[in-house]
Amino acid sequence: MYWASLGDFLAMGGHAAFIWPAFAIALIALFGLALLSRWGLAVAERDHAQARRDAGRDRDEGDRA
Repeated sequence: MYWASLGDFLAMGGHAAFIWPAFAIALIALFGLALLSRWGLAVAERDHAQARRDAGRDRDEGDRA
């Protein structure tokens, strides 16, 4: 497809009212998923580190008994 100007491209052949909001929603969703994934990873890493510390304490207490 060929556009004569930037305005023609942004108009998307008369479908801009549907295309640009869909594009914005998709970008927002992807950005939100990326943030939630990073947050979930941080929580999982923190929980894993705590579980390893707890397991180490249990093992040490078992050696003393």
